[in-house]
Amino acid sequence: MPSRFSVDEQAAALGTYPRWLRLVQPLILIAGVIIGAIMVTRGVRHAETQYLLDVGVFQDAGRALLNGDPFYSDAFPTRSGFRFIYPPFAALLFVPLAWMDEETMEFVWTLCTYAAVFLVVWMGTKRMGLRGSFLWALGLAGCAFALEPIRSHVMYGQINIFLILFVTADVLGFTPRKIRGIGIGVAAGIKITPAAFALVFLVRKDYWSLLRSFLFFFLTAVIGFVVRVNDSVYFWTTEFFSSERGGPPPYPPNQSLTGLIARLGVDEHVALAIMKPGFVLIAVLCVWGAWRFERAGHPMHALVLVILGIVLAGPLAVTHHWAGIVLLLPLLFRPINRWVALFIVISLVAHFCGFHDVYPEGQPFYSFKFPQYFIGNAQGLTGLVLFIVLLCSAGRAKPVAKCDN
Repeated sequence: MPSRFSVDEQAAALGTYPRWLRLVQPLILIAGVIIGAIMVTRGVRHAETQYLLDVGVFQDAGRALLNGDPFYSDAFPTRSGFRFIYPPFAALLFVPLAWMDEETMEFVWTLCTYAAVFLVVWMGTKRMGLRGSFLWALGLAGCAFALEPIRSHVMYGQINIFLILFVTADVLGFTPRKIRGIGIGVAAGIKITPAAFALVFLVRKDYWSLLRSFLFFFLTAVIGFVVRVNDSVYFWTTEFFSSERGGPPPYPPNQSLTGLIARLGVDEHVALAIMKPGFVLIAVLCVWGAWRFERAGHPMHALVLVILGIVLAGPLAVTHHWAGIVLLLPLLFRPINRWVALFIVISLVAHFCGFHDVYPEGQPFYSFKFPQYFIGNAQGLTGLVLFIVLLCSAGRAKPVAKCDN
């Protein structure tokens, strides 16, 4: 079960199945298949002709582990000049990439990215009670491929959609009950941020899954120490605490609140300082909102709320970190109310356009300029507004009585 309610009880919370959904499904399917085919063709062609920076670093890390090279010093064998910023456990998972030649690795990674998007969207359609979920997922995933966070994900060969896949499987109840928590635990072992999704188990009072999440995460750290003691010590005592290890806050693709504040002309260190209490506030709001949605039988709304809270609160959330917004597509067709639907549409438009490049490349200073600020930060701003709308909706959500059986 994805929450304390059965699937039937969650369907009851969503209300009757509208007739218009049956009528619109074929249109979504046709449009999605066409869009998806175009985007996959472009993505594969890009993988064949361009160097994918991030997955290239992952491959470098896998080779470094095999060859005995360090991960976090200048001796790291990077081909692109980019550093490896993940725990040693992640490098162990990247070893299979080292066994492939670069062209094959980039091709496989790109296809797996699209497959992961499909699986995440499919899980969303199942939990939103969209009938014929496979066909819905086929259409909506094709549309998701065109969103800027997924386009940039494919462009760089990023990892975030795979982490969202692990998290979604856990939170929406697709991992077996006895090992539920493994998705969040492993995702957090690769990149620390997904550990925050364990709060969904907390508000559900699913303490065993919460415990398993942290036990699996702890296990990944132990494995990292077994694989590389010195690198593990350095990561958990130094690298882990670096707030700018992914880049400076004003970087335009950074659509977190820290980035939005920094591009107002605020010094980046001041922006980071402002968001320290801001982080705590957003965390508290996420706990409260997720608790309200879970009581009302809306686990998808709870998950999307937490996804938005995490990317808004972090010091750096460039657009491919927003990969979880693909879940807005199935949520759009059975939202808790029309206000949520409206702002999902607005947010999806912003994420399709991805206008952060209105800022000149390499711009040394930032200040508020109308309308540049609103256009260039549309993804973050619409995400913030949708987060607020979801919180308001959570406050009005009525608890659903749980059946004894």
